[in-house]
This record gives sequence, structure tokens and C-alpha cells, in this order.
Amino acid sequence: MKYLIVLMLCCWWIKGNSQQCGCEANFRHMVAKVKTNYVGYQDKVSPQQEKRFLQYTDSLQQVAAITGWQDCFLLLRSWLLFFKDQHMSLTFSRNGALNKDSIRAIFAGAEKVEMTAPDFKTYINQDPGTLDSIEGIWTDEFQSVQIGFMRDKVKKDEFIGVILKADSVLWLPGQIKARVRKKRGAYEMLYLYNREHVPIQSPLALNNHMMNVGIAGILNKIYPEGTQPVSAAKVKYYTPSFKVLDEQTCLLVMPSFRLEAKPLIDSLIDNNMDIIRRSKNFILDLRNNTGGSVLCFEKLLPIIYTNPIITKGAAVLATEDNIREYYSITDYPNISDSMKAVFRQELEELKAHKGSLYNLWKNDTLVLNEIMPTPQKVSVIINRNCASSAEIFLLKARQSSKVTIYGKNSMGAVDYSDVATTNMPCNYFILRYPTSRTNRLPEEPIDNIGIKPHVKIPDNVVDWVEFVKIKVAAENRKPSGRTRL
Repeated sequence: MKYLIVLMLCCWWIKGNSQQCGCEANFRHMVAKVKTNYVGYQDKVSPQQEKRFLQYTDSLQQVAAITGWQDCFLLLRSWLLFFKDQHMSLTFSRNGALNKDSIRAIFAGAEKVEMTAPDFKTYINQDPGTLDSIEGIWTDEFQSVQIGFMRDKVKKDEFIGVILKADSVLWLPGQIKARVRKKRGAYEMLYLYNREHVPIQSPLALNNHMMNVGIAGILNKIYPEGTQPVSAAKVKYYTPSFKVLDEQTCLLVMPSFRLEAKPLIDSLIDNNMDIIRRSKNFILDLRNNTGGSVLCFEKLLPIIYTNPIITKGAAVLATEDNIREYYSITDYPNISDSMKAVFRQELEELKAHKGSLYNLWKNDTLVLNEIMPTPQKVSVIINRNCASSAEIFLLKARQSSKVTIYGKNSMGAVDYSDVATTNMPCNYFILRYPTSRTNRLPEEPIDNIGIKPHVKIPDNVVDWVEFVKIKVAAENRKPSGRTRL
């Protein structure tokens, strides 16, 4: 009898989970959730587009009705891609109990070549003298990922990065992780697939010892096999660092503004403030900083400040779901009690304006009593992976006459922010979407455009910090009295 009861319970769970993971039901749920709660919906689905968009949605819903749950993830994601919002995504739930074979089945159709690690070693050993410098086996510092770069057989100026070793769940040997083009001696990353096999435009800095290929936490630095540094401590990807470059220049590297990094950033600035104040030049490296919280850069503002900093506020779509799933969380770690009190006050305001697009954060002007005489020049380094609150910092920083921004355009993911996370009916999937909209819109859009640097760093430059250091030194040698526009 006991075994019969267990069998019946298992059958009940399988039947219930199968119903929850029906693709059409999940598609309908996602569409309704986004239409009701995504703050950018009315902007993205204009009256001129609405008819075509509804037709597109209806056609996908018909496909969803005959799609199994294994293929459903890619179908759901294709609908979300219409909005071109970097803050909107569908991911796998860590608690969804999705087995490894099921995840492999979802990405079975991913771009791939027939290539194993032994096959690749045969390829690179056939005629080593003809290989390009990028060709070979590259691995991360923990040796958990191996990527073999080889020349494309058809497009001779391009190279494909093939997975040789990974987790064997999300990524299998033979699947293509990246594609690189070589043009006039410089390498350009055409695309890099992220964790869920979505192609992203990633920066690429390459020399014989290291390749910086992407967003911290996805795949950051990889090295030629056998040359990767030993990292016993396994420093977390969001850990900031400080370094004195010479008697006039210091460097602060901030790879993330997530709240876990705030105590580290604050203590690093506090402990080195005397050095920063004595330095004529201060370099801030924000490359691959995809954001987190604006609280993380509070201590930077007095350093860069020269004149009042104007900040446009933002409005929140105060739906019941958004309030419950994002703004009701007020007890974050790593923030002060006074800030927690502010969050609780904001929650009460949203509850009082439920159902409206409420202007929670008003336009603001920051006025400080002191302008620090040094550092005289603040250089901010950015790339295409700077996003969200990192871009909010850039919007403030570029108002300072001290600041020059170097690098490439930022990602462009700051018009719609404050991302709510919600479970789908199929508990294997999690939906994320923004709940707030900047008051800069529609006059000053940034999404998918990015923030343009004052000085573009050429594609063939590998050491961006050294490039900036040399540029700043040259500026310092110019006659005084000139003002950068």
C-alpha cells in the first residue's frame, strides 16, 4: 500500500507539472504579465505598430499550442526579443528541478561543428607555423571552460570559438561560443553567446597572454592554455581594486555596482582617499560593469564634482504585481537603516498610487559645498558592457568639467530599470522585466544606442588603461587655458 501511494503521488506530480509546463499556457501568462506590468510596453508597442504586433503575438501563440515544453523556452524568448530591452529576459530557475538532459535538449539545435578536444589538438598540430595568433586552446583562470579558436573554413578572415570543455549542460563540446573577425590586424568580436545562448555584442581585447571577451559573471577573461594565472582565492567577479600607477595617477577598477560590492567599493575609496586627493589624475575603469545599485557610486560623486549635477527622475508603473514582486523588498543587506527607511516610504507611496504610472523619483540637482582641487582630471573607461546603474553614473559624470570618458559606446540599457523577477507557471522558467521609466524619455533615449565616449579608443588598442594614461599625460603637457567642450 505504501508503494502504491508513492506511485500515485508521483503520477499526480508529473501530470500537474506537465500541465503547468504547457507552452501555450506559459505564453499566454507571459504576454499578460508583460502587457500589464512592463513599464515600456506602451512606448514599444505604438499605435502604428499595435496591429502588426498583435498579429505577431497571435501567430506565436498558435505555434505555442503545438510546441512541447522543451522547445518552449526558445519560443517564449523570441517574443520577448521584440522589445529590444536589455533588462527583459527569460532564464532558468535554479529551483525549478529541470534535469540536465532536459536542458541539453533545449539547446540541441545550437550552432555547432563536429569537433572534439582531440580533433582540435590534431588541427593545431598539423602545421603550427600557419596558425593565426588567436588560434589555439583558451581557458578561464579556473580551467572550467576551454574554447578552441580556429579559422572558419569559408570566411577566411573569421575565427570561431568552439567549446571543448564546459559544464556539459548549458554548453556541450562542439557548440560555437563566439565568432571573431580579423580586419587590418585588429580583432573584432562579432558575437558571443551568453549563458542561455543569446548572442550579445561583446568587446574584445586580445594579446598573447589574455583575451577579455565579455561580461563579468558570464565569461570574462580567458588565457592561452597553460598561461592562466593561479587564483587560489577565486576572487569574485564584482570585487573592485585600487592601484597607484605613478606619482600622479591612480586607478580604481569597479567591475560591478551590485549591492554586494558596495561595502568593498566604499572601504576601498575611504582607505585610499588620501592618495586620491594627492593624485593629479584619477582613472575609473568601469568596463564590463553591467550595473546594480546607484548606492554603489555615492562616494565617487564628491571626487568628480565641479558643478551642480542634474539628474532626471523616473516613474514607476505601480501595478499590484510590481509592488509585490519588487518594491515590497525593503530589507536589503549592505545598506544603511536610513536607506531601508527610504525604501519603506517609497513602498507606501506606490501603494497609495496603485494602478498609475507614478513619478516616484523627482528630477534632482546635486549641489556640494566643496570642489576637490585634486584630482584635476578624472578619466572614465567604458565599453559596450557598461549598462544600467553604470550608465546612470556616466550621465552624472559627464556633467563634470573634470571628467573625460574614454572607450566605446555603453550598452544602452538604462531607459527602463528596476527589474522585477517573477515565476512562470512552469517553474523551470523565470521572467524578468523593468518596472520604472526615466523622465528623460522621449527626448533623450539611450537604450540600444548607449552613451558615447568623449574619446574613442581604437580597435587595435589592447591596454586601455595605458592608452588613457598616455593621453592624459599629453593633455597635461598642453598650454593651460584651454577648455574641453
